[in-house]
Amino acid sequence: MRGFFGLVALSLVGGVVSGCGGANADVEGTVGAIQFGETRYVYFGGPFLVISMTEIDCEGLDFVRRNYEVGQAPTEDEIQALQFSYVADAIPEGFAPVAPDATVSASVFSVSGATFYESIASAGSITIDSVSEESTASGVFEGLAFDDGTLNGGFDAEWCRNLKAR
Repeated sequence: MRGFFGLVALSLVGGVVSGCGGANADVEGTVGAIQFGETRYVYFGGPFLVISMTEIDCEGLDFVRRNYEVGQAPTEDEIQALQFSYVADAIPEGFAPVAPDATVSASVFSVSGATFYESIASAGSITIDSVSEESTASGVFEGLAFDDGTLNGGFDAEWCRNLKAR
C-alpha cells in the first residue's frame, strides 16, 4: 500500500515539476519599441494565437481580427502582442511557413491610447506540437522577420472563447 501512495505522490510532484502550470510563453527579440520576453498571457481559439506582453484576459480579446485598419486602434485597452492568424477556421497541428500570403500570417501590434502600431512578419515558421480543442495548444516559432526586428520562441496557450473567425 505504501508503494501505491508513493507512486501517486511522485506522479503529482512530477506533474508540477514538468511544467503543467497553465499558459506561458518565452519570446526572444524586439519588434519596433516592443521588447518581448516571458509572459503568461497566451491564448488561442478559432484561427488565432495571441501572445500578449501586457496583462489581458480572454474577455479583453474580443477585438482580435485577421486584419486591422491602418492607424485605427482596434481596442481602447493598452496591449502589446504577437498575433498569429490562420486562413483556416481552426489551428491545426504541424509545421507551417509564416508570411503575408501563406496559410499563417503573424503581426506584432501595440495599442496605447489612440495610438496603434502594427508590423507584419515577412517570413518565419510556426510548429504546433499539440492542440486540444477548447483546452490547450503548444508549439514553437522561429525566424519571424519584421521590418524592425526578429522573434523566436515557444508557448503553451489556453483556449479563449473570444478568439474566433470574424
